[in-house]
Amino acid sequence: QDQRRVFAYLQKRGIAPQVIRGFIDSKLLYEDALHHNCVFVGRDGSGKPVFASKRGTYDLDGPGFKGDAVGSDKSVAFRLPCDPALDWVAVFEAPIDLMSFCTLHRAVTSNAVALCGLYQGPLDTYLRENPHLNHIVLCLDADGPGREATEKFWEEYAAKGYTVSTRTPAQGKDWNEYLQQRGWARERGDRSQTIAR
Repeated sequence: QDQRRVFAYLQKRGIAPQVIRGFIDSKLLYEDALHHNCVFVGRDGSGKPVFASKRGTYDLDGPGFKGDAVGSDKSVAFRLPCDPALDWVAVFEAPIDLMSFCTLHRAVTSNAVALCGLYQGPLDTYLRENPHLNHIVLCLDADGPGREATEKFWEEYAAKGYTVSTRTPAQGKDWNEYLQQRGWARERGDRSQTIAR
């Protein structure tokens, strides 16, 4: 009822409480009653829930539980609604990275997709549903697979006529790691950290 463990887990990961509340109020995130997982809900263009990615809130002994709900539509995955006044979409690997970016850039409240991996189907679906979009901002991880996917996606979508650009975290392998490192640096009084441009 109170989403307490989801709040505690995501705040521990550096996500702002206002961002968490916004995702819950938009019915894109909830805490399941049985296992207390974070459940990231993917909704199709009509708003119908068609995808759910679960993330365990207990990870003291290593990586926590991850998995998609049975019957999830991977071609939709997790995303924010599209604002027809904007011509771009930002693309992330994981919902927590998308939420981390929203914490760093509070103005971002729409036009974003988390692939829940590196399968480009969710991006293709989003572009098909919103044909006015012409600019793709790749915000994938800064590790080996993420960089390879960024290069592949850049070539493929540029060849289709899209403007493609990239945003990578200034530190760490992904946006959540960067958000946490930035927070730790701030606690130490290090003001030299800046948001990646």
